[in-house]
Amino acid sequence: SGGTHHAFAAAGEGFCVFNDCAVAARLAQVEFGVANVLVVDLDVHQGNGTAKIFEGDDSVFTYSAHQAKGYPFSTRCASDVDVDLPDGCDDELYLRLVEPLREMIASRRPGL
Repeated sequence: SGGTHHAFAAAGEGFCVFNDCAVAARLAQVEFGVANVLVVDLDVHQGNGTAKIFEGDDSVFTYSAHQAKGYPFSTRCASDVDVDLPDGCDDELYLRLVEPLREMIASRRPGL
């Protein structure tokens, strides 16, 4: 399975041993020359490991839409964009809150 976004470069967290998104992004950059990567994380939990791994790296942009009050509680790391969703968020609100993602993809034009 995928979605191991809680794993950091040097340690796992939250049942995540390694960060598959980070591995895929770096592999695409090194092996296939992908210059600009956009990681879109739509899991209920904030992608703290992915955010930390790519912190300060302009070649990888991290976007996480997640439950505002959910895990991780003490180890959150800022993504480039974090969308905090309220408890009880319905489909209409969710779609409205993630709508700016369309423009972000169009403007950044990621290779992956």
